[in-house]
Amino acid sequence: MALDRLYRREFTLAFILSALLTLALFYSTFEIPVILDKILVEYFPEVFFDVEAIEKVLSILRPIGYTAFTVVVILIILGFIVKKISLAFLGSIALYIPIFSYFAFAMFFLTGLGVLRSLWLPIIELSPSILKLGSIVYLPFSIVPYAPTVGMVIVFIGLSIFSFSTTTWLYGRFRSYELMDFWIYRYSRHPQYLGYILWSYGLLVFVSYKTYVRGAFTTPPALLWLIITMIVIGVALLEELKMIKKYGERYEEYRRRTPFMIPLPKPLTKIITLPMKIVGECLKNTKEIVAVIILYTTIIIAISYITTLILEI
Repeated sequence: MALDRLYRREFTLAFILSALLTLALFYSTFEIPVILDKILVEYFPEVFFDVEAIEKVLSILRPIGYTAFTVVVILIILGFIVKKISLAFLGSIALYIPIFSYFAFAMFFLTGLGVLRSLWLPIIELSPSILKLGSIVYLPFSIVPYAPTVGMVIVFIGLSIFSFSTTTWLYGRFRSYELMDFWIYRYSRHPQYLGYILWSYGLLVFVSYKTYVRGAFTTPPALLWLIITMIVIGVALLEELKMIKKYGERYEEYRRRTPFMIPLPKPLTKIITLPMKIVGECLKNTKEIVAVIILYTTIIIAISYITTLILEI
């Protein structure tokens, strides 16, 4: 009986901590952009209709944007080279930060939170149409009405998965489990990353189908979401190399019975994993992981490009 009470107490504590974290993330998704805008708008005022002022502000932001973009890219590359998962994951989050400039609906180009978009300046100034590459990711919602609302639902689902996986992980830590292979981890080896991917996808869907907001890019940043997602997948694969090294056959057996992220029908899984045979189905080192990530990213970009050409015709 005392042991049962201990289990319940540990589960309750894990649930409360993860629920608080999830609520904080959900709240910050909407409130942090507003708070930041109130601060930044004082330094980057409205210049939407003033061409000379826009160029002046751009001349200030350009070195900042290019430097920030370079630092983020270095973080991601360095994370894979030295096998520091946190660095690569941090870089992926940083690259996605400008999407929050869309959330402040009163924001204008180069005003307030819009300054965060300077991180994307190297891509935008090269060609804004580059951001279209990866547009195939919108396919599931190309025929769905009320896509902005659906986007918010996806955000909530992503955060819920993240919350439940955090509860599971914390409970396992409290119980001193070496390997988390129970509850939600029975259906996904990386539910926390899955939650993050769904959360970010929900934001992408929301801002891409929202009615026009002055100062927002007319080209949704699908490519950036694709790159960020592939980086997160690469981080998860890199993490698995460490787990295999640490737990050996025990983790290998867990991999065989548990889906990577999403439980899918076997025929569909075989189709999705088919390109991996080019590199090798059993990824054994960082080079092979990077090769697979580049391969899949290239395939998705190619499909997006061909699809765009067909639609234009």
